[in-house]
Amino acid sequence: MTTVMVGLENLVYSELTEKGKEFSYGPVKPFAPACGAKVDTNTDSSTVYADNGPVIVLSSTGETKVTIETTEIPQDVLAFITGQKLVDGVIVWRQDAVPPYIALGFTGTKEDGNVRHVWLVKGRFSIPSTDWKTKEDKPDPQKETIDGTFVQRSDKVFKITGDSSVEGYEKYRDTFFKEVFDVKQLDNVESETSSKVSTTKTTGGAA
Repeated sequence: MTTVMVGLENLVYSELTEKGKEFSYGPVKPFAPACGAKVDTNTDSSTVYADNGPVIVLSSTGETKVTIETTEIPQDVLAFITGQKLVDGVIVWRQDAVPPYIALGFTGTKEDGNVRHVWLVKGRFSIPSTDWKTKEDKPDPQKETIDGTFVQRSDKVFKITGDSSVEGYEKYRDTFFKEVFDVKQLDNVESETSSKVSTTKTTGGAA
């Protein structure tokens, strides 16, 4: 059965701390009301020719560009993700500010009630752009847009997605955003499955 995405919600973030090959995340926090999210991962490919024909295709995955559209980014969130300081409602914007690395998560909703969960695990945001217009007789709501660049972690992971329409995902659906998803959970599942298969084969052989 084919379904389509019809919505976007639950935009969240978590601070990343990375030292060498070790990394950890802070608490998952609300980002901003989600109006739109565009995620574009750069991929390059090159074809190698030999014997008068193509024989090998080389490919590489690069950075992921993210554009978030929202009604308004809360000032405390905005100051944090851009590396600025917020004091008594005032942000003094400094050019030498260094944004922290964060993980960004969101939920895509489908027309059949299923969801697509997404974590982008390491990235930084730039200063947002905002359109300002004078108020007229007809309401014309203005939105805020912010761009980010996301890359791979030290373990080579750059994105994690889960889909509730796939059998087996139900055990992760309610906890996917309690923290940045730990991919080691999947390694444990594979190990348990392999162990069960091995045991079954051994038992069958003995019979």
